[in-house]
Amino acid sequence: MSEKRQVKRVIGLDAHPYLFTAAALAGADALQAEMGWCVDRADLRRLEAILKKRTRPGDVIVLEASGNSFAVAERLAKIGLCPVVLESQAVGKVGKAYCATDKIDAIKIARVYLSGLAHTVWMPDAKAAERREVFFGYRNAVADSVRERNRIWAFLNQQCVKRPKGLRLAAPTARDKLLALHAWTGTQRWLLAEMVEAFQKAEARRKRFRARIAEEVAGDPDILRLVRLMGVRERVAFALAAFIGNIERFATPKKLVAFFGLNPRVSRSGISGGTGPLTGLGRSDVRALLIQGAQSILRYGQGSTHRWAVALKMRKGTNIAVAALARKIVVSIWYLLKGLLVPMSEATPQILVKMHKIAAVIGKGRLREMGYETGIRFVEEKIRIVMGAA
Repeated sequence: MSEKRQVKRVIGLDAHPYLFTAAALAGADALQAEMGWCVDRADLRRLEAILKKRTRPGDVIVLEASGNSFAVAERLAKIGLCPVVLESQAVGKVGKAYCATDKIDAIKIARVYLSGLAHTVWMPDAKAAERREVFFGYRNAVADSVRERNRIWAFLNQQCVKRPKGLRLAAPTARDKLLALHAWTGTQRWLLAEMVEAFQKAEARRKRFRARIAEEVAGDPDILRLVRLMGVRERVAFALAAFIGNIERFATPKKLVAFFGLNPRVSRSGISGGTGPLTGLGRSDVRALLIQGAQSILRYGQGSTHRWAVALKMRKGTNIAVAALARKIVVSIWYLLKGLLVPMSEATPQILVKMHKIAAVIGKGRLREMGYETGIRFVEEKIRIVMGAA
């Protein structure tokens, strides 16, 4: 009797914060695959023990991208298993509207992987994951600061009090100046003081995150070199490093452009069709930063790229010119991270301004702790790195 050949198994894993369900499917394709075993609603703390006992060499563990999918995948990789994360957009389109359970979802995830209809998601390394968490924290801190500021202005508008010119809400005297604007009642004074305090705390938190980002950029030469590009400052450079990770996973500049959703839609059928607006896929928050950088180039830039963008704006309009500039920025980023850009011969005034702003964001006290007696020494050293001399 000949030895029975083992069929490749795919294990669909539906992981929640405290429970998980796993279903093993074996078969040549999604249609023929049959379920071998299923573990339903088990304690997530027993994940490694259960899968290590039930899996065999060559099994693929498939998860749908969600809040804890990367953390679960990292746990599985540490015990020698092969985790794969699928994009949630394609997986979410498959399912039965009248019946949805964890077991059905685990089987669905495995079948979607076998069908090949869903793309796999790159799993960031530990450093990239930390940078993403810092970026999300900064993004939330900015949102909190803006929200608290708008609440103060809305409160003044509700009481028909004109917003004073030149008032800095982050200043220590902001509360007293606001209280002196109107004959507030006792409750209104208390509410206004609470709102000012909430804003100042949120603003201080935003500044701490921004200082941390500037310090991370200054400490990594690969990220710092991105600042030489027009439209890229420390926050954009940090976000790019957090989400791009290893540039080798992007074979061409077009792949990186598509990753940020800056490529146009293509719809052709027969003799009709063509390109349309931006796809809008990928990280919308990073794309927004790139668009802001492109808008800055269009308004304040110099040189041949700026002249090209202005000419395009006159022909096609501002939106198309800004999107085209953002694509040019991404293409330059790809070449720079690949090491294909020519080193700079001298520092431009724009780069000098960027380095001084990074030093100002980090702060004099922190610069001294980092070993720099003055901000000038910090700027001189970082400019040598940007120019490729260090």
